[in-house]
Amino acid sequence: MELTLTLALQAIQATLAHARAQRLAALAVVVLDSGGHVRASAREDGAGFSGLDIAAAKARGALSFSMSSRAVGEIFSGNASLCSSLSVTLRGQMLPLPGAVLIRDDAGRILGAIAAAGDAPDNDEAAANAGLAVVSTVVPS
Repeated sequence: MELTLTLALQAIQATLAHARAQRLAALAVVVLDSGGHVRASAREDGAGFSGLDIAAAKARGALSFSMSSRAVGEIFSGNASLCSSLSVTLRGQMLPLPGAVLIRDDAGRILGAIAAAGDAPDNDEAAANAGLAVVSTVVPS
């Protein structure tokens, strides 16, 4: 099964709906496929100009390590030199802050990642999880 454009757009809509319901700051949301390619993205009116880049970096970090960006950050906590080295290796395309979660099929295979940026990292992650919940209910293996 692949991560279709329709599913990616549904995930983004659910992420943004959660953000509006919770009155979060304007968000940027990115859905990447398992190869790190953008399937869909959206930047709300008023979101920061770098939000899409930040969200993509969170998602690429998650995909690179096969875990949420929160978990990536926990691995690097207290080891700034390792984090810097890997960030350089990945050409700056990794940001180990909460906000990106993996999209898996029901067999556990990684299909991609969804990430949000624009509010506090914990709030970004909660919004991304809302998008994941929509996709997870329709992605068979």
